[in-house]
Amino acid sequence: MGFLLGMRYILDRHYYAAYQIPRFRPQDMLSISGAGDSIYYYPENICAETIVNNTVDNLRLRWPNFPNTTQVIPDPTLSTLSDTTLQSIIAYIQFTNLDLCTSPSAMPNEVKYTLRMQENGPNHFQAQFVKIPAAAYLWKRAPEDFCQDKSSINLYTSRFVGIQYFIDMSIIQYVTNTAQNLSSSIFLNHFGCPEYYLDQLHSVYSFFIPIFFSIIFVATFIMNVGYIVNERENKTKEYLRIYGLRTWLNNLVWMIRSMLIFFVLSGVVTGLSIMVLPTRNAGQNSVRKAIFNYAHWTLIWTILFVYSIQVSAFSVLFGQFFKHPFLAKLIAFAVWVVTLIDFYPDVSVGVRYFLCLFPNMGLLFCLQVVLQYEREGSRIFYAMKNENKQYLGGMTTFKQMYSNEFGYPLYIGVCLILMLIYSVIYFLLAIYVERVNPGEFGVSQSWNYLFRKSYWKPQKTASVQPFDNCDILACKNDGIYGSNCWIELNAIVNSTTPSLIISNLSKKFGKIQAVSDLSLNFYKGEVCTLLGHNGAGKTTTTFILVGMLEPTSGHITIEGLDNRMHIEQIRKILGFCPQYDILYDDLSVQEHLELIGKIRHIEPKQMNESIEAIIHLIGLVSDRQTLSKKLSGGMKRRLSIGISLMGDPKVLILDEPTSGIDPYNRRLIWTIIRKMKEAGKCIILTTHFLQEADVLSDRIAIMSHGCLQANGTPAFLKNQLDFEYRLFIEKNETYQNERITAFIQRYIPMIALERESISEMIFGIRRTESKYIGKLIHALDEQSKDVGIESYGLSMTTIEEVFLKLIQEDEQGKTNYQSQTQTRLDLANK
Repeated sequence: MGFLLGMRYILDRHYYAAYQIPRFRPQDMLSISGAGDSIYYYPENICAETIVNNTVDNLRLRWPNFPNTTQVIPDPTLSTLSDTTLQSIIAYIQFTNLDLCTSPSAMPNEVKYTLRMQENGPNHFQAQFVKIPAAAYLWKRAPEDFCQDKSSINLYTSRFVGIQYFIDMSIIQYVTNTAQNLSSSIFLNHFGCPEYYLDQLHSVYSFFIPIFFSIIFVATFIMNVGYIVNERENKTKEYLRIYGLRTWLNNLVWMIRSMLIFFVLSGVVTGLSIMVLPTRNAGQNSVRKAIFNYAHWTLIWTILFVYSIQVSAFSVLFGQFFKHPFLAKLIAFAVWVVTLIDFYPDVSVGVRYFLCLFPNMGLLFCLQVVLQYEREGSRIFYAMKNENKQYLGGMTTFKQMYSNEFGYPLYIGVCLILMLIYSVIYFLLAIYVERVNPGEFGVSQSWNYLFRKSYWKPQKTASVQPFDNCDILACKNDGIYGSNCWIELNAIVNSTTPSLIISNLSKKFGKIQAVSDLSLNFYKGEVCTLLGHNGAGKTTTTFILVGMLEPTSGHITIEGLDNRMHIEQIRKILGFCPQYDILYDDLSVQEHLELIGKIRHIEPKQMNESIEAIIHLIGLVSDRQTLSKKLSGGMKRRLSIGISLMGDPKVLILDEPTSGIDPYNRRLIWTIIRKMKEAGKCIILTTHFLQEADVLSDRIAIMSHGCLQANGTPAFLKNQLDFEYRLFIEKNETYQNERITAFIQRYIPMIALERESISEMIFGIRRTESKYIGKLIHALDEQSKDVGIESYGLSMTTIEEVFLKLIQEDEQGKTNYQSQTQTRLDLANK
């Protein structure tokens, strides 16, 4: 805006008073310098020849230096003449109705002729500029400017009118056979020029005004696009959608946010636009000036405010097509520049109204019409005087919004209405595009989802039936690696209807198979833990369950609702604690819970009760008003779990809830999970702490490379190992392996040596022989030193051992499979 105000100060605005052009006689207005040396005419007959000769004679009587050369041509189109000949012509006279004329008596009552003169060069007559074309004054100069200029008028009066007058006199002389008085008192007079303000900013540099106005808004537009795309990239938007945040509401918030900034900008720009600046040259008819001298501030503000609405809606729609903020901002800037400059000066009004689809085009066309009134300021000046001829001042009403100063059907009011209509279309399209193409995170709808009855009236579906308690294995034993899977049939007997059913779920990222044909059931009042190494597919599975990722294939049913068709309804009964805390630094503990409660449309009284219960449950009573950025890591994890509990969800998904926190906070979170289980919730837990899985889980599902390797109760999985107990022996300096082994086998004959090192021996004890452990321990206490044993230890089988064995076998199977595949390829190549 500073550049525009600087231009306004530098570029003067001059006042020109009205004046009357003196009258003149046409025979006195003839300039022939450098005009040529011949007059050509058509047709070739006595009438035309006589009239032309008389015209030349009369011209030479008045202007002795006028050339006396005349030439008849056979072709009225002049196509047979060379360029040199054409340059020598002063005037070409074509009589259009004298072809058959042979005498004065044969002359028609009305003689028609066309007079053509040279159009090239600064001092030659150009007929097209006698009447100024609309394109010359619609967008740059005012008609009064051309009147004050007088250049085109002077060319007309100094050459064309004089020759025309002598032709007319010669026709009268030929028909009447009477000499004409060439000194007659026939006078011509131009209309006068009205008073006029010549404003260089509004005429020569008017295109800068919409450009600078638009530049003022571009930074906020680009930043808004970047924020919208960044919200999608960092999963914040999808995270809030899990708790019921509607797409249209989120988009509306972004619109309102940017509009609040634009509202302030519009007011500042409007105020600066009507600010009057002093003149720089007081002695040269210069007057004070503003960017807009006649337009009322309410009109300028209305244009900018409607423009702000459209820019805000456009930014929301634009952000739906990109995944990376930098690329989005770069292309947004390019689109802004392309639509900023007027490349369409000659298009029709209909095309201009269509181009209002782009915010910058709508602003451009509105300001162009305003500048028409600005350049025609004197007309508004006269129209807005009262009975006492006092100036009322500018466009104080909106009546000009549906009119045009020059009859051109481009109206500010229509442009503004179209901009508002396009804004609504942008907003609706943004919602549609986001549902059809949610990006990396989110479940997409089909392109015709709006026309499906199931979208408007969702019903529970029975298309996905529960499995017989996990008796179907996700990783089929079809010859590939991963066939050593342990599945406990009928693991759950206290429930008949699963809360959540996963059926043949697969997810592929490019060539990487993250989840492969996974099938699982989850039940109320149960904690089911997903275990697996990094990259096993646990987090991907949880993201698919909450709708943050779309599965490549397979089905998920939660409380009877399909997550592809009814994800919005599912999210109302779903709670999710992500792997990483997604919190707002400047919101307190209670404000986080209130935010989620309002998003989930919980009644105020019920919400307050829920917040109190959750704050007590997660142990943050004394920190309820503490900002999240001041909380410790453990407190943040507890807050994230508390957020997932808002709305009393039926299904709770906790993605590594104890990751990166101290043992004290871990134990607190375990207590919270147990209480949620007692409340009858279906809890799905992922973790890397195997002790945690053993302590909390009713059932454990182990994944590797996207496949299900095991599923059952902790006791069932432990029983799948060969040994229930392990005996750890530390040797002393006098040890003998055979002696130690023989001593132990004396009490447990079937004990097996699993591993051995220089200082340690590990024996496995099967479940059937665990009854002999007591005698062995008693003997070790009394005789261990005698047989070469320094110390010993006994442990039960842990989930960690189950996990390691499964992963080890899976990796070995993968290696064998790849080796077999390579062997087949080598044989095939041979």
